[in-house]
Amino acid sequence: RSGAQLQSCSSCGEPVDTTGLEPFGKIDCPACGEQLRVERIFEHYLVVEPLGTGGMGSVFKARDTRLNRFIALKLLRKEFAADAAFTARLREEARITAWIKHPHVVEVYSVGEDHGQFYIVMELVDGGSLDDRLEDEKRISELETLELGLQVTSGLQAALQAGLIHRDIKPGNILFADRFTAKIVD
Repeated sequence: RSGAQLQSCSSCGEPVDTTGLEPFGKIDCPACGEQLRVERIFEHYLVVEPLGTGGMGSVFKARDTRLNRFIALKLLRKEFAADAAFTARLREEARITAWIKHPHVVEVYSVGEDHGQFYIVMELVDGGSLDDRLEDEKRISELETLELGLQVTSGLQAALQAGLIHRDIKPGNILFADRFTAKIVD
């Protein structure tokens, strides 16, 4: 059928229709019953692994097959993607954010729409979040907290100068590029 998204069953080789399913969702092969994970490519971004889920969507590690680099691919939930005014606002926020070049702001590379889903392509910052660090370490030294606060404030100032107000600063939206470099996202 036209527009169908098919992937081959790893067990029997039969094509399995994965249309409308989220990346990494599970589906049983109708021919052999083998359970498959849904594979997905959004334009030239091959989804590799899930990174997290939030209220507006999911974030995946993906490989940009044109530039051969890993990126973060944020997929907007389908119920939000159907709202044209909402996606237009997100597209504009992404456009403004893409202009921000700051060491403490996650870089936005591109936006697009594929498989009926709006997505944002961003710098992959894979050192975990402040949420993760607090869960693992239980506390952070006063000196590290002050340094982290200065970095986040600096990133927020850059966003404000570009015309954006964050509105959702929380430990889950503070990511680490390395042990000492924080970047704001979302």
